[in-house]
Amino acid sequence: MNQPQVTTHDETPDLLSRLAAIEGRPLEERAAAYVQEHDRLQRDLEGGDVPRVGRS
Repeated sequence: MNQPQVTTHDETPDLLSRLAAIEGRPLEERAAAYVQEHDRLQRDLEGGDVPRVGRS
């Protein structure tokens, strides 16, 4: 019984590095940096291979 090989791209170390860098910034800059990181993650998640209904 052959199981299909699943390949994943684990970018946890990169994410942790980016979050650590954000935490090292002055407080005034953190909110904007977290918004940028949120937007990047959202683009990555929504950019998958599943078509979005109702959007062109």
